[in-house]
Amino acid sequence: MKLIDILTENDEDHQKALDATGFWGKQGAGAIILSASTGRLLLPYRSMDVEQPHTWGVWGGAIDEDESPMEGATREVNEEMGKVNFIKKYPMYVFTSGSFRYSNFLFVAEDEFKPIATQGSGWETESYMWVDYGDWPEPLHFGLEALIKNSGSEIQAIIKKYAGQI
Repeated sequence: MKLIDILTENDEDHQKALDATGFWGKQGAGAIILSASTGRLLLPYRSMDVEQPHTWGVWGGAIDEDESPMEGATREVNEEMGKVNFIKKYPMYVFTSGSFRYSNFLFVAEDEFKPIATQGSGWETESYMWVDYGDWPEPLHFGLEALIKNSGSEIQAIIKKYAGQI
């Protein structure tokens, strides 16, 4: 099944943006997840049905017109990995390319968990992995590489902040 085969009416604008800019949607947002109890980060492994398949990236996607980047990232995370109660959400690096913007966030959960995307309900994510900062699986999606390059010190500081608190 190709991406174009599963489009809904609400996705038509996102497809037009992909055709014009090379990015799905006019804007995007997503998050990596930090487990406060272990200090590890949750990364998704992208399926063959999405752009840049079989890379490790962030949980996220296109922002709908009526959403802020934080709202869009929260909705996308809930859709792709299930509803989780996050104890804190931090804005990170914003990638821009022409008119396209992708807002990255770090969402903090109390503990590690198994996302629903790997239980047959998500077509965008093939697998997932909890990793220590710096122990990155390969290949990384270019967006995750940019997030690490531009917000790595912030991510590390947040990890240290939660170390031993839960």
